[in-house]
Amino acid sequence: MCRQLNVLLLFTVLLYLGGAGQVTAWMALGNYHNPANAGKCTISETIAISPGEKVKSPETCAVIHCDNENGDATITGCGSIGAPDGCEWGDYVNEQADFPTCCARYLNCVGGLNNETQSYQENIWAMFSPDLKNSGLESATIAKQQ
Repeated sequence: MCRQLNVLLLFTVLLYLGGAGQVTAWMALGNYHNPANAGKCTISETIAISPGEKVKSPETCAVIHCDNENGDATITGCGSIGAPDGCEWGDYVNEQADFPTCCARYLNCVGGLNNETQSYQENIWAMFSPDLKNSGLESATIAKQQ
């Protein structure tokens, strides 16, 4: 039974990744049952959501979807995208932003960003949110480099 659940979960993740317009890479199941908030998913002392609702995780860049009245929830987090040779992903641009916009990270490269790696970073940001480049993150990158 447990193996079937793992296979079903893996299939669901692959299906979600293949059909999603946004970059997401991991999903997990959790239980947020709290008798004080019967019929809801109690995410924290101040956050309780009803089945069918979702909320950004207060602890990380992920979204929590309340699946049912028992407190079962699906947590979806950021994707893992390879960095170009000589580079690695650094700090989040804005971990407090809504999901998946919060997934955007700065690209750190040996010798700094060049035109190619700057373009790569912007294209990855656009995968998380088409508005990232237009929302001032481009100027955030310039400020971080100075």
